[in-house]
Amino acid sequence: MPERPGGDGAFQGGGSFDDSRTRLLPVVAPRAGYAPPRRLGAPPPQPRRIARLAERVPLASVYLLIVTITLFQRFVVPGTVVSVALPVAFVVLVGLAARGQLKADVTRVALYLAAVAASLLCTVVVSAGSGPAPSFTSLLLLLVLYIPLCFRVKDRLRDQFPRVLEFYQRIMLVGAVFCVLQTAIQLAGVGYEDLFDTYLPPTLIFTEYNTTYPIYYGSPILKANGFVFLEPSFASQFLAIAFIVQLMLDGKRWGRLALFGAALLATVSGTGIALLGVGLVVLAIRRGGRWTARAITATFVVAVAVSLTPVGALLAERTGESSTSGSSGNARFVAPYVVIADAIGRDESVFLVGRGAGTVDSDVGFFNPQGLLVNYPALPKFIGEYGVPTALVFLAFILTVLLRNVPSPTLGLMAATVYFVLSGSLLQPQTVYLCWLLTGLFAAARAGEVAGRRVRLSSAVEPPQWRSPAPPPQAHARPVPGPRLAAFDNAPDRTMAVPLVRRPAQHAGPPPPTNGHRPTHQR
Repeated sequence: MPERPGGDGAFQGGGSFDDSRTRLLPVVAPRAGYAPPRRLGAPPPQPRRIARLAERVPLASVYLLIVTITLFQRFVVPGTVVSVALPVAFVVLVGLAARGQLKADVTRVALYLAAVAASLLCTVVVSAGSGPAPSFTSLLLLLVLYIPLCFRVKDRLRDQFPRVLEFYQRIMLVGAVFCVLQTAIQLAGVGYEDLFDTYLPPTLIFTEYNTTYPIYYGSPILKANGFVFLEPSFASQFLAIAFIVQLMLDGKRWGRLALFGAALLATVSGTGIALLGVGLVVLAIRRGGRWTARAITATFVVAVAVSLTPVGALLAERTGESSTSGSSGNARFVAPYVVIADAIGRDESVFLVGRGAGTVDSDVGFFNPQGLLVNYPALPKFIGEYGVPTALVFLAFILTVLLRNVPSPTLGLMAATVYFVLSGSLLQPQTVYLCWLLTGLFAAARAGEVAGRRVRLSSAVEPPQWRSPAPPPQAHARPVPGPRLAAFDNAPDRTMAVPLVRRPAQHAGPPPPTNGHRPTHQR
């Protein structure tokens, strides 16, 4: 090829090229955050491992607290008498706050600060008197223990409440198996040995609770505590909550219900059965006549079957024990209120400022001169130590946590029953944080955020970062049935909902005419 005149593009081999046909395209730097398009059918880019783990921190924190207050409730902070649930609760707060899923409730914070100020004032007044010195350790534990109750999760995590309940159910399945196994071993003639007391140092576990005791005086069979619960009564209350939660999530999983019921009977504890009755009554009121009729029929059949067993006879003997001095029922439901009322009658200052932190247990000569068997619930103990006015402020704080805008009024009333009636829960982190998990932690900011919607277990979805993308629906594909939706709390006025399964759209008919051209949006 002859060289173009004036051209300067000759090759070494004698040839030349026509640079008039060469076009240099400008180099443009990609914008920030730009990602090249994926090929059709290629898997989506996955976030880095650390980022994926960070997104799971909020739920993992809540799960950690559930495991601690159930399977590890017998453990204490080494060298103290403080449950390990207390520091774990603050770890949960840190985990939720780190991912921006924690929010302070203004009403709760105000009531908590008012209760703290009133408690400190009462302690100062009592310290200046001639009575016994209050326990500042007890006061400090009270103030620290209830700090987490001032907080709740934000909307994104609140939608995962059914998933949290399902995790609680799985943990309690382990506890139920332990309870049944513990009783079965003893019925088989094998002596029971508390492995915690045998192999763990006393500085790591609680030693002041009645962890195991006979089903009746002189019996070789001990009440089941599932090895891991502080007392059989603790096990029975946790199992009763699990039974009711199962009815709310999916009442037709009969295997779980049977296991929870059998474990509840193995504890031979009346508090769990009483709590179960409260939950059934609330569900009956909220779910209507048809559900109530079925529940009454099933309860009658189970009651008749249990009455024919030795456990039924033992439970029947305990129905009237609340009127018998020295019995467990009297110590829980009668004696505490009689003792505190008698103390107020002998000293009017107890009504105003109490006797001082920790004095209900330490000043036995004043509060219990007759030496009665007493197990103080939260409210009588608080009145005896801080007085009635401060107790009213504290009562308002607790009721706000347990009942205000909670995701399930059924669980809220059960939690209130556990806290105020069935246990000495004032300084028990296991009980306090269980009630908080079921109610105030997942409460809404306003009633309108909960009203008119329904919580379903299948409705709980993982946040977008945790879901793998679903394949695009095919127009002519047969719809695939999603998981059966089970009503969580069948009350449309106090619950939430989020969609989980999107079914492929069915072919509704021939496509609209296009006049031989593709639609504009497909060009």
